[in-house]
Amino acid sequence: MLKTTIIGASGYTGAELALMVTKHPELTLSGLYVSANSVDAGKPISQLHGKLAGLVEMPVQPLVDVQKAASECDIVFLATATK
Repeated sequence: MLKTTIIGASGYTGAELALMVTKHPELTLSGLYVSANSVDAGKPISQLHGKLAGLVEMPVQPLVDVQKAASECDIVFLATATK
């Protein structure tokens, strides 16, 4: 199983990725992150996206230590906005 982290997890794309990772036979969800100042930090992703209730209950965490987040996974998906 490949440990998978999603950065930008509180948005629609992040939620869809979380659902796909959860259903994938060779991936496991190891972290959901949002920006350090996000109002969504600490909330379960299922609270932000009701369709994940009962499927993905992991809280989204503020991304304050990039090195630590990277060291705890094998794969990182970025679901962040472009500017």
